[in-house]
Amino acid sequence: MNSLVQQKIQNLLPGYFAMVMATGILSIAAFLDGLIAVAHVLFYLNSCFFVVLTFLFSYRLIRYRAEMWNDFTSYQRGPGFFTIIAALCIFGNQLIVLYQAFTLAKILLIIALLAWLLIGYGFFFNITVKEDKLPLKEGINGTWLVFIVAIQALSVLISFIAHQLGDRASFILFVALCFFLLGCLFYLYFMSLIIYRISFFTLNADEFGAPYWINMGATAISTLAGSMLILHAKAYPFIDQLLPFLNGFTLFYWAAGTWWIPLLILLGFWRHVIKKVPVPTTARGYDPSYWAMVFPLGMYTVCTFRLCEALNITFIRFIPKIFIYVALFAWVALVVGFLRYLFSLFRKKNRIAVND
Repeated sequence: MNSLVQQKIQNLLPGYFAMVMATGILSIAAFLDGLIAVAHVLFYLNSCFFVVLTFLFSYRLIRYRAEMWNDFTSYQRGPGFFTIIAALCIFGNQLIVLYQAFTLAKILLIIALLAWLLIGYGFFFNITVKEDKLPLKEGINGTWLVFIVAIQALSVLISFIAHQLGDRASFILFVALCFFLLGCLFYLYFMSLIIYRISFFTLNADEFGAPYWINMGATAISTLAGSMLILHAKAYPFIDQLLPFLNGFTLFYWAAGTWWIPLLILLGFWRHVIKKVPVPTTARGYDPSYWAMVFPLGMYTVCTFRLCEALNITFIRFIPKIFIYVALFAWVALVVGFLRYLFSLFRKKNRIAVND
């Protein structure tokens, strides 16, 4: 394998599965908004992304275990491993929403749960016992919220599958409810630290990248998880008893996510227009972390759609009708940057081959 390709695999960003998350949730959003052909095209593309990334990560795990371990125990790169869990769940949701493929979705759910146990407890154990700890200013960023996204993605997929499990459905939904509450709790923990970080420490334009969009993405998927539980309330008494709490808490997270959107847009303008950080549509500006910006846009579309169903709200149904196109535009723009980046790598590889 070419040395340049080997180098890229060796340094592969753990959070690259955000590409699968972003494409998958956008496919679901398109399906819910009636763009059926777009939804299926995105599903097939996402299947390719999923297979290729699984191969690359497996190869890296075998060939570059030391680098993989360094990433896993890193404050900055370690939380990116939670995108694997979220990607498995989002892909499982795609299979159900588009094709009613519950069996394959169940398999992905089992793998995601095992990965959550391994990655979740492994990461926090290593961070806890680490001797050379980083200060808050250097240690935490928006990527940490992918942990919440992973938890809530599990809750959503479990809710989808529950009614297929007969007598075990109540127990499975109880697990989904516990995951939902756990994700909400950790959002409050992490968000307090992140707000403190961005408010009271210097944050330059290079640091403020796309991962901070997960501030909104985590609230959006929490809204989706809550909405899915509310939709099951009539059939399961223990959820029905909690319905006033679930209604209020779910709307609470939707409102929090909505509040973030204008601020994130303003900060993006400051980053790219005022501070002249290259935009991701260029080869120089492309970074895989930008998929963490597309995912929240798609998730906000889906969660608002489901919130309208769960709470029988009609006057905000126009939001997913608009946001689906915002999310599609962001996805296409990033794909352009990705293709330009690949083309620049291809040219660089050819130059190296000619020089050799």
